[in-house]
Amino acid sequence: MPAVQTATWRTWQGHTKQISLLHPDAAAFDTKYKTTILTGQNGSHKSTLLKQLVYDLITPSEDEKPPRRSRTKKPKPTSHVVCVSGSPSDRFPQKEKPGGGRTLFDVPNYTYYGQRVYGNLLSQKLPLETLLTSALNASKKNRYAWNFYSECHRLVGVAPRVEYILSTEALRAKGIRKLLLEKQVDAKADRRGQFFERISFQLAQWFLSEFTLEEFDELDLLLERPRRKLSLIIDPNGPSCEPTSVNVIRLGLLLDIIKLNEAKVCRTQSKNPFSIFELSSGEFHLLTTILGIGFSLEKSSVLLIDEPENNLHPQWQRSLMALIFQVCDHILDDGHLVVSTHSPLIVGSAIQGSTVIDLTDEEPVLTLASYGASSDQLLLNQFGVGSSRNKLVVDTVQKAISLVETNGLDSIEFTSIIPNLLNIRESLLDTDPLVAVIDALLDEEVV
Repeated sequence: MPAVQTATWRTWQGHTKQISLLHPDAAAFDTKYKTTILTGQNGSHKSTLLKQLVYDLITPSEDEKPPRRSRTKKPKPTSHVVCVSGSPSDRFPQKEKPGGGRTLFDVPNYTYYGQRVYGNLLSQKLPLETLLTSALNASKKNRYAWNFYSECHRLVGVAPRVEYILSTEALRAKGIRKLLLEKQVDAKADRRGQFFERISFQLAQWFLSEFTLEEFDELDLLLERPRRKLSLIIDPNGPSCEPTSVNVIRLGLLLDIIKLNEAKVCRTQSKNPFSIFELSSGEFHLLTTILGIGFSLEKSSVLLIDEPENNLHPQWQRSLMALIFQVCDHILDDGHLVVSTHSPLIVGSAIQGSTVIDLTDEEPVLTLASYGASSDQLLLNQFGVGSSRNKLVVDTVQKAISLVETNGLDSIEFTSIIPNLLNIRESLLDTDPLVAVIDALLDEEVV
């Protein structure tokens, strides 16, 4: 799909805001897809904007509408949307209602990678279960040979082989395909039992077209022995499982009938397995983020990422974004990548021609990303943060002193640098030793 052009949303104060998601000059860059980086101080509605984009891009059913009126310009009535959260407090819509049942986002063209479930509960297993529903898709098997798969395991320091321990849930209902056919005929059939509460009308239609009759029958046979343990192995050759087929496992996971109990990994150069949940929060986040994006993206996806820098060392922030752009370059023919972040390293990793939007002020500021911007430049220019340890700050002040000493306060060169000094002065803490120097320069009292 073409990139999303504009978005309109309401703030918590009830004000309506509208922004363009693309810089006017972004079209001059010949890229297969567009990239937008959202930044700004806390409370500048970055996460709210991402949430509203999901509302606008995912078509609701006729009897369900978003809680707020939306006017985001969308190129298609439906879009393939993948949302990835680095924060446990993200605002991405969920597929499950807190009290049970499904929301209007329980559709096959929306994928959420995060730990929130049923409102405010958290689950480490959720992103892995979501990952498996995409990674087990036969159409994605060739992606195991792509660089992102081996590289994310290498960064985390584990071998690219994972054993997933799964179990089947006891289900009294017989004939899953028959139940889905009933749901397709009667969209309100969720009153008939717990199984129906897990499946939306849209998903029931999709299941019946995505999976074969034989696969439904095989899943029915598997469920005749509830609580049975299944071992699923995923390595660079792809997934394998005994005694059933991989696609049946995928069907069971999507139906929420097969559950993840455990996942075992080994450190590189070690044969001693341990739980994947014993990885550090940063390791787990990087691994699930890259694998999730790598196996979920389609050619025309809209990829929304909220605070990818959470729990990551600065170098890993760069590595994460490099892999994300690598995957997008490989898969996307068009589409849009939108990232919300507080990190200058994430902003600095944006490919040339990306739109960077600062939402701090009432009027958002749009700039075009360029190669070669240092962290000091980004901290000062994009984030308004300066210090006497910032090389750009020190170089600017030193240049001003040299100009005054050489040409005096009235020189054109010094006058032209005054706006930069004012911006630096505003970014410094009052206790910073450079404040006195800048004040002296601006007050025409150079010692």
